[in-house]
Amino acid sequence: MACQGEQTSQGEQDSERDSSWRALQYYLNQTPITANERPEAVEVGVEADLSRHGLPTLVGLLDLVRSEGRIVDFKLARKSPSAGHAVHMHELQLTCYSLLYRDATGRKESALELHHLVRTKEPKLIVSTMPPSTEQQKIRLFRQIESYQVGLARRDFVPSPGFHCAGCEFFSECRKWCGKETHA
Repeated sequence: MACQGEQTSQGEQDSERDSSWRALQYYLNQTPITANERPEAVEVGVEADLSRHGLPTLVGLLDLVRSEGRIVDFKLARKSPSAGHAVHMHELQLTCYSLLYRDATGRKESALELHHLVRTKEPKLIVSTMPPSTEQQKIRLFRQIESYQVGLARRDFVPSPGFHCAGCEFFSECRKWCGKETHA
């Protein structure tokens, strides 16, 4: 995989494409979702008004809501995540999805699922299932949002560089803040 700004050869692009197709074919053959299962929602944009908690509107996109309110988020990975690591890494996002689903439907989700499609030489599918988000998780999310709001009000911006920077609209500003030249 090339880093931002790097050129890739045709061979690398072909290899990536082939790897992606193998992984997709593997997922379609191994998915726990049956062909006749009717989803509640697919790629639906939703909002939750959090003003009653003194917070802004939460906006998100749910990948898939399976029957009976099972919220699914799809992930691509280069290595197999452990169940504990996957839950820890995505708890905040899954809690957001729970709140969005509850606000949109007036119901509590029945479960949360992470479907990790692992793009190794031999693809793998790892499904991590979690119970509905708890009140404690919701409170942690709210405290984190509050912390961000306070930081923004103080203009206290602390970059946290990572793979997510590739699509960030503030990449140049962040690089300048860090005292680094911007080379896109």
